[in-house]
Amino acid sequence: MEWAGTKRIASVLVIDDDPMMTRLVSTVLESDGHICHTANSGAEGLAQAHEIRPDLIFVDISMPDMTGYDVTRQLKDQPQFQNTPIIYLTGKPPSEDGGRSFSTGGLAFIRKPFSPKQLKELVSVTLMSIGG
Repeated sequence: MEWAGTKRIASVLVIDDDPMMTRLVSTVLESDGHICHTANSGAEGLAQAHEIRPDLIFVDISMPDMTGYDVTRQLKDQPQFQNTPIIYLTGKPPSEDGGRSFSTGGLAFIRKPFSPKQLKELVSVTLMSIGG
């Protein structure tokens, strides 16, 4: 992670089976100076995570090959990702999650559709909370 003035710049991995969603999140975060990598499946996301070791990961909960919960569990089982914040992307209301986001190791979730401002603020707060 780097600093640009008073702002933290992070390497971010966005995992979502919808290419438009990965493009949207990447575009918003890159406009804030972050470096974004994308994956369009859980398996691709796991491979990318190991290759780039991102500072922050966004993962869609509902994907066809494996759920975001499965991706998070697999990452959090490995020491190198235990402190990596993972934020879930979801179109579902919080009541349908039943606490799974947090019990699987997720830090937070953001509900689709979201505004660019919401996304940027969530990333900023997350990066400030992890220090570095």
